[in-house]
Amino acid sequence: MKFLLTTDPGIEEIAAAEVREKLPGAGAVARPYGCPGQVGVETSGVDGLLRLTTIHHVIEVRGESEILPLDGIRSWVRGLPFPELADAASFRVSSRLVGNHDVGKLELQRAGGGVLHERYGTPVDLEGFEINVRVDLYANQLVAGIQETRDSLGNRVERVRPLRSAIKPTIAAAMLRLAGAHRGGGVLIDPMCGSGTIPIEAARANPGLDVRASDWDAETLEVARETMARHRVEVEPRLADARRLGETDPGRFDYIVTNPPYGVRQARRTSISRLYRALLPSFARAVRDSGRIVMVVVKYRAFLAALEGSGLRVAAERVVAFGGLEPRIYLLEQD
Repeated sequence: MKFLLTTDPGIEEIAAAEVREKLPGAGAVARPYGCPGQVGVETSGVDGLLRLTTIHHVIEVRGESEILPLDGIRSWVRGLPFPELADAASFRVSSRLVGNHDVGKLELQRAGGGVLHERYGTPVDLEGFEINVRVDLYANQLVAGIQETRDSLGNRVERVRPLRSAIKPTIAAAMLRLAGAHRGGGVLIDPMCGSGTIPIEAARANPGLDVRASDWDAETLEVARETMARHRVEVEPRLADARRLGETDPGRFDYIVTNPPYGVRQARRTSISRLYRALLPSFARAVRDSGRIVMVVVKYRAFLAALEGSGLRVAAERVVAFGGLEPRIYLLEQD
């Protein structure tokens, strides 16, 4: 069976590696149609895919074709196998278009929905649908299938109160995998834990990991404490300044995985450049010689300038996209 997985642009290779690790024998390729945020998979069933941590949606592919005119798309969709529609209470067609095309999204949806309704007699329901048929156009490639997920698999951390800079669970999971913290033992800390997403993902991904969390803001820390308790993660966050982590916990951690604050509201107390210059030497002292640090960075030039003389070096870099931004994720090791 062939599937298309959606993920966050920039972590496709990490998601593909998760597929290969958790589903031995499955084939996985990043950006199969040349578009960001996708992983193509060939495997025997959908169940294992629904347990992945770095993806949002799973689409079972029923057909692929080169680009066709609208009448050709209708004929193509009509000939594809969608037997489950015969017994379904309702369905809808949703579409995604990447690139410049003569046909629009609504035209794709209406063309696909019209021929499938004619063929199976299944009512169309855009909101209360039982089955979500996908008819997508990626550059010059038509792809049709059944979306197996109604809600994103990434919507799994319910925060007690929203925080503006909260990280997506899928990005957090990718950061943990980039650090290598998803397997084995060791001590991990998120010293700027925000609402607690990274510690929650770490505890879920690797029960053998000793997970710690801290933050410098008492109100934020209470959100993290309540959110982790809601998810039954037994981590007690502490009030601490990440800029002094190397003084309070020298050489203690195998992994530091964190999403430092950024943006106007978060930067009121300190400039981002000054923050990086304080954080990096602190982290270098707090991590063990073989330890790894993974950070989200928005102001990467300021970050790289602060990295000089910190005792750390860049081991890997990913440009990702989320929240309307294109930050970078850096993996750092001792120099």
